[in-house]
Amino acid sequence: MRAFQVAVAQFRAWAEGVAAERQCGEWECDYEHWPALYTAWRELVAGGPVAAWAPDVVALALYAIARDNECQRLARDVPTDALAWLTERALDAGEPDAKWQLGVELGVRGEGAVPLLLALADDPDEYVRRRAIQSLARRSAPEAVALALREWERCPPGEPWARMNALWVLRRMQALELEAYLLRGEADDDELLQGYSAKLRRGELDA
Repeated sequence: MRAFQVAVAQFRAWAEGVAAERQCGEWECDYEHWPALYTAWRELVAGGPVAAWAPDVVALALYAIARDNECQRLARDVPTDALAWLTERALDAGEPDAKWQLGVELGVRGEGAVPLLLALADDPDEYVRRRAIQSLARRSAPEAVALALREWERCPPGEPWARMNALWVLRRMQALELEAYLLRGEADDDELLQGYSAKLRRGELDA
């Protein structure tokens, strides 16, 4: 545990030295000591029950997971039997970049995933909602369809991602609404959504 605390402290010290204007895109990937942090994380999760972690260790874990949002190795290394527990902690105090990664993992493994994914699907952050709804579709949860259509209606002009995701979900779930929304996508003013809809119809995208 001590090694992980030190590794996160070292990362935080480095991050605080990165100018605010540089903290965009994949800026965390410039950190040279990710391998040491990954090693300390694996030792931590192998060292005992995750549910026994103290609140300060949970906070450090969620901080580190959020910063590993490009590679997502920390989230993938969360033990399956601890995934739901850690996601519950993230719902209370986690950053969006920790919540969506844990939501992705819940789409493919872990017990008790659907209630947690439904909670994530109501998160204030659009990307967290989008990834949670994807995971619900991967779990074949029927709620995914209505949630995807809700996000379609919420989608602001010029940001077609939620609508593209809705089409993906409808295709994945083989929903009856798919054809109607493909037509809406093809007729939309947004060129990205038009192109995505056409490719999905032609079967060029894996659903």
